[in-house]
Amino acid sequence: IGVAGHPEGHPSSGKGEEGRVLEMRHLKEKLDAGAEFIITQFFYDVNAFKDYVKRCRKAGINCPIIPGIMPIQSYSSLLKMTQFCGISVPSSVIARLERVRHDDEAVKKIGCEIAAEMCRKISTPSHSKKEEGSDGDDAHVHVDGFHFYTLNLERSTTRILANLGALDVISDSVSSGSSSLPEKQHTGISKNKINDVITAEGNLDHNGSEIPGRDRQGSISERARSTRRVLPWKPSAMENRSKEDVRPINWSNRPKSYVMRTDDWDEYPNGRWGDSTSPAFGELSELSHFYSFTLGSDDDRRAMLGNCPLVESDIYEVFARYVEGTVPHIPWCETPLHPESFLFQPQLAKLNRYGLLTVNSQPPVDGVPSNHPAFGWGGKGGRVYQKGYVECFVSPDKANRLTRMVTSHPNMNLYAVNYSGHELRVGVEEGGVTALTWGVFPNREILQPTIFDPDTFLVWAEEAFSLWSSMWLNLYDYESESYELVEKIRDTYYLVAIIDNDFTSGGKDRSTFSLLDSLFKVGKESSS
Repeated sequence: IGVAGHPEGHPSSGKGEEGRVLEMRHLKEKLDAGAEFIITQFFYDVNAFKDYVKRCRKAGINCPIIPGIMPIQSYSSLLKMTQFCGISVPSSVIARLERVRHDDEAVKKIGCEIAAEMCRKISTPSHSKKEEGSDGDDAHVHVDGFHFYTLNLERSTTRILANLGALDVISDSVSSGSSSLPEKQHTGISKNKINDVITAEGNLDHNGSEIPGRDRQGSISERARSTRRVLPWKPSAMENRSKEDVRPINWSNRPKSYVMRTDDWDEYPNGRWGDSTSPAFGELSELSHFYSFTLGSDDDRRAMLGNCPLVESDIYEVFARYVEGTVPHIPWCETPLHPESFLFQPQLAKLNRYGLLTVNSQPPVDGVPSNHPAFGWGGKGGRVYQKGYVECFVSPDKANRLTRMVTSHPNMNLYAVNYSGHELRVGVEEGGVTALTWGVFPNREILQPTIFDPDTFLVWAEEAFSLWSSMWLNLYDYESESYELVEKIRDTYYLVAIIDNDFTSGGKDRSTFSLLDSLFKVGKESSS
């Protein structure tokens, strides 16, 4: 039985020494009730963790305390998650990341280095008389291992393990059919003990460097060092989905929901989307597969989505603030804004304040290099393309205006549906699948990893409208003004998807594009 520990205090706990004492008392009660080990909340200040272990020991808590390590995936997510959870970040960490804050791959690389350094610092006895931030005693604490918060992003953890030399121990043990790992040491982990095992089994010296003369198995390490997105979306780590390389765009910001919905498929689209109603693809429309990520407690959700919205513009403001980064999540977007959206972030926020509530969008891209910092994917030497796409909730009046707008633009297609199932279509043929993202690479067939499928859109729309109820409407008292406002939006608004088939229509500075400009005109007209 394991319980959670919070080196820097739980966000809901009282502040100051009184809060720390009360939280420690509660933790001791859990151990006395039968808990056998503690896994901590993630942290980046190693001294805070060491101080926490010492306070636990002083309080009579002698069970294993496993430090929680969360690899840094992006600069923006680091700031949002640490702020949300009340986690401090040392200035030295910020300084290392600040210079590469707009390069997610560089941030991940440095983040893995930081995590590996933290693991070494925790498991290595201090040789200085007084470590910075310690109480003057030997700052070393005993730990029984490390818990990594992977968030389904296993490559960063693999990098960290490779950095620490742990992968060779695991690889050799598995390949030989017997374990070469020492028995579990309940008194703690010593860096020298780890490196002794690695040196014997993996030909690494005590500094973690490879000793020449051994042909190492590099496949895992090579994957860990990959610096480019394989696809525009994050591929699943599950072996049965290893060949999957096509997905509908609609779940771009709710990927876990899509993975859960399709978990029992016998096959996954490879090369082409094909017929989504094929028995091999399974059933996509099961309501039981709906995935609801947590936005925290009801109070946390009200703080993000509005304590008492009274007019539609209050709802518009929440969407706009998500685009601007001051609201970390909305029900339709479990991830931060994609890097490519930062190029037109102000315009996108303004569009939401006009009442076009965007949940998905991408600008047109006409053959940029596959190593482009914002649009690149698929490896070296290629060219990538994508059509402009915007998906948004709009009022019935705006839906009609958008229909007229698309009718006057032959390069555009529109598909819309409301809560009751009424559909609007312009230029979308029944069953017609549209490639929205594709790439051309040396010695490979053309890849088209992101598509739009009208049938699949209807399935997504059902989920999208349900989120108004399950994650927003239920925050307010029945028949209150806020309840009736959200209910009205759910019941009357349309979910609209618009495709601009002219992928050459992007502006030179990429701060806007043709479809976005057209949407602005509709927004201004309907707001005047």
